[in-house]
Amino acid sequence: MDKLIGRDGEISLIRTYINEMRSFHIYGPEGVGKTALLEHVYSNWNYFQTPLVPIFCRTSRTLREILIHIAGYLLYSSYTLQNIDKFKRVKEMRYKSDLKTINSRDLKNIIFRNISNRKFCLILDHLEHVTPKINAFLAPLKDVAMTITASRQSWELTDYQFKSRLDYCLWLLQKIKVENLTKHDTFLLMKSTAGDALKVNEDLFTEVYHITKGNPGLTKEVLAKASMPEYRIDENINLKLIMIDLGIESLKE
Repeated sequence: MDKLIGRDGEISLIRTYINEMRSFHIYGPEGVGKTALLEHVYSNWNYFQTPLVPIFCRTSRTLREILIHIAGYLLYSSYTLQNIDKFKRVKEMRYKSDLKTINSRDLKNIIFRNISNRKFCLILDHLEHVTPKINAFLAPLKDVAMTITASRQSWELTDYQFKSRLDYCLWLLQKIKVENLTKHDTFLLMKSTAGDALKVNEDLFTEVYHITKGNPGLTKEVLAKASMPEYRIDENINLKLIMIDLGIESLKE
């Protein structure tokens, strides 16, 4: 299994939950590494020794986007899906483009009819964009499939912004909090990320860690710019200019 720097504890806990087929929620601030952790789990799925088939939805800008992605995977697996409308008319779908003509309610019905044998694990990232709208889908889903969800919100009772806006079963999910890396792990990440393009010495590490506080996403962004000639004067790196430019780029997104 490939190693993900600084996440041995989280991966061990994830393996326990997957082996027990228990759904769980991963949370933490932006850039802390939630997506990297999900990508790592998905890429090394065989390591977890489970009969479950993973369906990874990387983008979650809308609930409909999630539904189409899941239904598309089920279509790919079974070669054909059936939609039964309110008049009991049956329509067969053989191509992913067919799904785009189906409304969200019918997409949910299609998914539940084809995922109800508990052999799938749904991995859903960036759910802060669709919470709490996704409640009506996740609440019944827990009875027919395992779910691994991730967002910036904790879905804990202390997360007052979403209190009373989540289904009760979502508050009860097991939670895994992802935090910034330790100084030691941040140094290892910097060495691994920089490679031969940038010499990571003690002075550079101290300056970067002071700025990023061990946030892996921000650390990688800083190092990527630090390797560019426009941010270097002789052997010195202009970290202030890097942070200004990163701030401007985030405003454009």
